[in-house]
Amino acid sequence: MSSAAVIIKQNRYMRAFRQAGATDPSRAKRLEDLGLRGGWVFQRLEDRDVFRPGRAPETFYIDLSAAEEFVAARRRRAFYMFLLILVVTAVLFFLGRR
Repeated sequence: MSSAAVIIKQNRYMRAFRQAGATDPSRAKRLEDLGLRGGWVFQRLEDRDVFRPGRAPETFYIDLSAAEEFVAARRRRAFYMFLLILVVTAVLFFLGRR
């Protein structure tokens, strides 16, 4: 799965829980109730505490502050990758002019 597809799927999970109002343990929802299936993408978000277990078995809720930090970290990584590509391109350009 491409990184763009992973980001789209992560966003879909986060949007679904926000829209359903599953933002605290008492309002946690099952993935199936939201029309979602689990998988390694969801597991990764759960491992990073974006999704936490609810009070009932097999229910989850989104931790909004953890989700915001996760998205901010994802943006920072993309920005730094862009800078790295820009620097490498500039170095190759200047080395090629010799």
